[in-house]
Amino acid sequence: MADPQQRLRRALDALDEVFVPAQDFALDGCLYCYGEADIAALAGPPEAVPDDLVTTPLSEVLSHWDKPEELLRRMVPRIARLLVRGETHLDAGLIGTRFVEANWTGWPPAETAALRELWASWWAVTLDRYPAPMAAYDVLNVVTVVTGALSPWLEVWEQARTPSAGRHLEELVDHWCFEDELSELKLGFYDEYDATPELLPWVLGYGRTRIGPYYVAQLDQLEQYSSYLHPRGVGGTS
Repeated sequence: MADPQQRLRRALDALDEVFVPAQDFALDGCLYCYGEADIAALAGPPEAVPDDLVTTPLSEVLSHWDKPEELLRRMVPRIARLLVRGETHLDAGLIGTRFVEANWTGWPPAETAALRELWASWWAVTLDRYPAPMAAYDVLNVVTVVTGALSPWLEVWEQARTPSAGRHLEELVDHWCFEDELSELKLGFYDEYDATPELLPWVLGYGRTRIGPYYVAQLDQLEQYSSYLHPRGVGGTS
């Protein structure tokens, strides 16, 4: 099995191989928000698109473009590299939501397979080092929303018995316990994924075994608050 960094490099290289942009791509876009030169650049070779335009397919609603799905597909390899390097300031929930809106799971099989490996390798390499270019809770937001599942990513976290994975868990607790957000946590730009029923029991149970006393105290307070909100259990079940 390749180490996480090597696995991620291979996943990024695979994106270059399968996402081959059409040479005669024409694009119309919102001239209120973008100039003609910007739209021409986005329609040109992806490797020549200025850095400040690379994440444009994720930052705007689909109606900004006449071919939003095709535009995103052209830019996937460059977007992926910015994501794994932590060189984008986009909201994590927005990233996942935009891929879902573009129906990435309905793209050609080779493309969807390459993206699935990207999500998995990005998650593995994030847990493997601390600090990571993007916080684990933000990466978790992305991979959960794009795949429509949270539990598989938590299972990977449990298997990552490394100090860095524990530090990431402490950071998650510190971040999402703020103002008791974990008790009513929604992921995605439109809060489309209700994470609390899966994440809260996992953090209150397994999470306690991997974090320091300061963070355990935060979980104790959270558990009391959550019991008040959900007297029959998280999600309203007994």
